[in-house]
Amino acid sequence: MDKKRALLVDDSPYILKTLAAILERHGCLVAGQATNGLEAVRLYRELKPDFVTLDLVMPQMGGIQTLQLLKRIDDKAKVVIVSSIADQSKIVECVRMGAIHYILKPFEEDAVVDMLRHHIFNS
Repeated sequence: MDKKRALLVDDSPYILKTLAAILERHGCLVAGQATNGLEAVRLYRELKPDFVTLDLVMPQMGGIQTLQLLKRIDDKAKVVIVSSIADQSKIVECVRMGAIHYILKPFEEDAVVDMLRHHIFNS
């Protein structure tokens, strides 16, 4: 079985490193990493990953705008929000816009593995 390819988008090097380690441990390939939304959109077009993890608060272009653009480029884009924003209305907004899941930071490895199991490997 081919490994699921991920694009990780976060302005925190620590989060990128931590997520990459978890995903790779659980059978994913990190195809690319971006630190802002502009970079994410460019890399999405280039790499065509199976899914994206996306922070909401980033320089240049935030996660909400990035999510909108990714869904415009590919309405089947699988985008998982990984954010420290626990605001219920933000979570609902992201899901309405097409995010498939929302993981709160700081996250446990189990939360990422559950997301993979339910939304990435079973699709």
